[in-house]
Amino acid sequence: MTGREKVPRDKAGSDAQALPRDTVPAIGVVLRRAREHFQLSLREVERRTGRSSAYLSQVERGVIRQPDPVALLELAELYHLDFLTLARWAGWASESEDTSGSVSSATHVVRQILELDDKQRAHVLAYIQDLLRKDRS
Repeated sequence: MTGREKVPRDKAGSDAQALPRDTVPAIGVVLRRAREHFQLSLREVERRTGRSSAYLSQVERGVIRQPDPVALLELAELYHLDFLTLARWAGWASESEDTSGSVSSATHVVRQILELDDKQRAHVLAYIQDLLRKDRS
């Protein structure tokens, strides 16, 4: 190749060659491919999740590299993707977490938090921050 030839691309626009297994994919690429798999437009995803199509587009294009975890949960549920895996790829969860039971427990915790009002969420956040601070000392 002279450097001017185009690399073959599939329909989703990614390189045709597979990435090594230990490479973490860009979260936006994963979400775009999932949306396209279900043949949903950004406007339809906006309608179903309440997230603006502009925000969703920025996530898919990599402008926003660490999407809001609640938005990530909503998209994971819409696209039938594993939330904890997406959270790891987005930098919200560590690789050391046990994947056997933590997927359902992490999803359960986020769902429970979504049911709280703003004041209750602030209390939960303060409690979690306090726990993390104690663990670090």
